[in-house]
Amino acid sequence: MSAMLGVVLWSDPTDRKAVIWCEDQGDLAFLNAPDDVLSKGDFFDAGDLVQFDMEEVSSLRRVQNPRLLLGQAGADLPEALRRRSRSFPARPQAPAEVVSLSRYEAPAIEPRRRVSQG
Repeated sequence: MSAMLGVVLWSDPTDRKAVIWCEDQGDLAFLNAPDDVLSKGDFFDAGDLVQFDMEEVSSLRRVQNPRLLLGQAGADLPEALRRRSRSFPARPQAPAEVVSLSRYEAPAIEPRRRVSQG
């Protein structure tokens, strides 16, 4: 397990679940807290800055031992991400364009020959 910082993007205190955007900008981390970890009144809100241990299980990042560092530190982040995602229209991914690097190659230079003096 490794320690990580993150901002809560979404939370459901009733089901004790949350989705966290991680400081390494990798995949999102998921919290599914048992009742004995946090009381319902102490559960995280969207925008909270949290520290946690991250464990990857079957290609899924799982939050362990979550701790609140600063409430509402990133309160505008969830809405900012929603607005940003709306500015990118959904469209099929076009195949990558192949760029020829031959025009960037340095011209061939003939090796210099020693001229013997004598």
